Parts: sequence; structure tokens; C-alpha cells
Amino acid sequence: MRDEIIIYQADEGTTRLEVKIDEGSVWLNRQQISTLFERDIKTIGKHIANVLTEELKEIPVVAKFATTATDGKTYQVEYYNLDVIISVGYRVKSSRGIQFRIWANNVLKDYLLKGYALSHRFDRIEKDVNYLKTKVEEFDFQIKTNLPPKEGIFFEGQVFDAYIFVIDLIRKAQESIILIDNYIDESVLLMLSKRQSGVEVIVYTSNLTAEMNLDLRKYRFQYPDISIKQFNKSHDRFLILDKKIIYHIGASLKDLGKRWFAFSVLDFEVTEILKKLEDNVSK
Repeated sequence: MRDEIIIYQADEGTTRLEVKIDEGSVWLNRQQISTLFERDIKTIGKHIANVLTEELKEIPVVAKFATTATDGKTYQVEYYNLDVIISVGYRVKSSRGIQFRIWANNVLKDYLLKGYALSHRFDRIEKDVNYLKTKVEEFDFQIKTNLPPKEGIFFEGQVFDAYIFVIDLIRKAQESIILIDNYIDESVLLMLSKRQSGVEVIVYTSNLTAEMNLDLRKYRFQYPDISIKQFNKSHDRFLILDKKIIYHIGASLKDLGKRWFAFSVLDFEVTEILKKLEDNVSK
């Protein structure tokens, strides 16, 4: 992918960044990351150092680009790719990280579909090339078959892959979505906002905090309503689509990709679990 600049603007319109796109990722410097997450540069620098030491020390996530400063001079400035940006976002606990990740992934998907994303990959080592070919084949297979997998495992760090998997499930629902998950936050609400028009959503959860209720009110102001019901009988997470297909998911949707988790389609009579839900909630 050739070095390009694209403008990112936060939903509330107060933050505007010139984002570099290069080598199949988006790149920001420390000053831009500080602006994005509304934290001082010193704090961002500390988190970047920890991320590079603890999580991403063996992955090429830092690059230097020639950048023109306000004094008119050009300097070599360190930029950090999407892996670093998202990791820092988790550490500072900023909802901006979720917004930026969704925006960045949509941008990168557009470039991939236009044929740019592989244009400068052929000089990579064989391991990187094989990895990319595998990912492209999986992506192409999913487009052609339009069928989500029935079981699988996501490993630590596969945040985007796990996110796209769940979003695809949500978008395939034609009539209804039922989520049983004790721990939800604004990232789960964003996922549910990707559903088709007219699809009913019911969320069963045991932890409805004051902050979550505030997020929910803001969500309802912009998106079609969802129903939240208090429910503390379930230890596991389940996603039920159109009252026909039930996915057992080994992690809360807000934590997808943070640690290993498995998922599978249950060979189980959905009407039975729906009846038990109604009976327990009505008590």
C-alpha cells in the first residue's frame, strides 16, 4: 500500500487527525495518540513503552516517517501502527479506542477490496507472505460462502478477527438477537448497532452499573432501542440468532481477543432455553 493520508474525525467532531496509511495499517505519532485519547504525552509514552515491552516486542509496529513540523523543518518522527494504538486505548480505558478501531478497520477493508493492501507485501519474509495468503483465503472463503464457522478458537491479540466474527453474526440476524452476557459495556452496544434494520435485540445481563445505564440512554438517543433485562442465572455467554441458532461464546463480547476463547454452535433445542429465560426473568 502506498503511503497516503486520510482524515479521521471523532463522532463528536472535536478531534481531527491526519492518519497515515502504509504497509496495511494505520499510523499515528505520540502527539496524535495523545490527542486521540485525550491524555498527556508523558502518559501515552509510558503506555507505549509498556506495550512494546510486554505485548508487541517481536512485531514490527514502529516506523519512522518524514514529518514537517510547525517550524517548516522536516524531521524523522516515530509512528505506531494500529496494534499499538488499540493496546494503548485499552490501557487508558478510553472509548475513543473503540471508535478509532472501527473506523480504521473500515478504511483498511476498503483498501483491501480495492487491491491496494497486498501491493507492497512481496518483499516481506516468507512467513509474513504465507500468513497474509492464509488470511486472504479465509476472507475470500467467507465472502463466497457467506456462512459463519460453527466452531473455532480465537487467540490472545486477535481483537479485530474476533470483532469481525461477532459483527458478521449480528448482521446475519433477520428478525431477532438475544445476548446472554453478564458483562457488557459501550463496545457491546456498538456491535449491536451493526444489526439490520428492524431486528429486535434483547440483552440478559447481571451487571447494570450507573455508567452502563448512562451509555444505554445515549445509545437509545441515536440507535433503535434494545431491551436490557436483569438476569444472573448464567455463567456462560450465549448469542441466539432469530430464535433458531445458538452460539456458545467463551468470552464476554467486550473482552473478545484479549485472551484465548472458543466458540461453537450448540446442537440444542433453542425453544427450551428461551422458555427457561422467560420463566426465570418473570419470577
